[in-house]
Amino acid sequence: MENKWVVSKFGGSSVKDAAAMLRCSQIIENNPLIKIVVISATQNTTNQLEFIARAAQMGDENTMNNVTTELINKHVKIATELFTSPVVLTELEALCGELKALGLTILEERSFTPKMMDELYSLGERMSSLLMSDLLRLRLPNKNINFLDARHIIKTNSEFQRAEPQVDLILKNAKSEIYPYLNEDTIFVTQGFIGADLLGNTTTLGREGSDYSAALFGEVINASLVEIWTDVSGVASSDPRDVPDVKFIKELSYDEATALATLGAKVLFPTTLLPTKRKNIPVFVGSSLAPEEGGTLITKKQNAGFSLKAVSQLVKPDGVLVSFIGTHLDEKEDLAEILHKDLGENAFEFSDLTAVSISFKVISPKMDKIESLKRAHDVLAKFFN
Repeated sequence: MENKWVVSKFGGSSVKDAAAMLRCSQIIENNPLIKIVVISATQNTTNQLEFIARAAQMGDENTMNNVTTELINKHVKIATELFTSPVVLTELEALCGELKALGLTILEERSFTPKMMDELYSLGERMSSLLMSDLLRLRLPNKNINFLDARHIIKTNSEFQRAEPQVDLILKNAKSEIYPYLNEDTIFVTQGFIGADLLGNTTTLGREGSDYSAALFGEVINASLVEIWTDVSGVASSDPRDVPDVKFIKELSYDEATALATLGAKVLFPTTLLPTKRKNIPVFVGSSLAPEEGGTLITKKQNAGFSLKAVSQLVKPDGVLVSFIGTHLDEKEDLAEILHKDLGENAFEFSDLTAVSISFKVISPKMDKIESLKRAHDVLAKFFN
């Protein structure tokens, strides 16, 4: 049974401060079909948590305390600016207490395990989602805002820091904790990236795994759409931070988007599309800074003929790989030769060809990462309509 409900995930840049969170709440307010809101840690928080662990491991108590204070102050500032309720402020205080205690444990032991890191990582998402849930209560007084601990739903194995979701158990949990409340009046606010193993230990799905969480929630409620809100207006023809004049792609197939993510594009997490593809749920990628600009819709629909749409880059231990993404690439005569000639035969060598990707390794020692990506994008531009 297909559901009309929508799952919306907001990334770290979309919830980085009070103003950003307000923009997210407006997106939620404007779409009554959004029923599950998945929140990432605020921008740079996961890096700060790693920094705290490393400082504690090295016995640098001063740095550990400074970064801990900085991180706590950032969240308290957001809470103050959003008029967070006293009850939620107390809950935030408890999470800050957990953060300090974990830091001290690592400091005393001068070491941390992957299990401890997942416990520490979880605090970022738990803090930001707590603040977002209270903001929505304030903004949508007629709705029942249900703050949901993702660890009650997203069950995984015990491979800390890159846990594998157990889909049958996730479905079973959703049936008891989500299904009965899926109605016009309720919005669930939960965390991306985190889950729990069968012993109740906190786990994470790998760095940037919040997209994957959103897709899993979409799969178990059979959503009509999963939205990924970030700081760019969809999936671009290359990384807009490194390449000028990119084009945003209106439509991509699951296979093209997965190839892009696997071959280095940062806008999606590689495993994101597995659950949505299993249930044939469309995925929309857009900017919370400018939702009116639209974005990219990812579906099973594939172009009928040959097309080149994007170029990505993967930095591997043995060198840099530049990949062109599109459809029916293996059917285009002499494609490898045409692209190789345009790229420069002395600077690149052919690496691999599939139906949706063609890759070249950078072999020129004089060409840096950004230059090679720009060169490839210039070649791609010749194929734009």
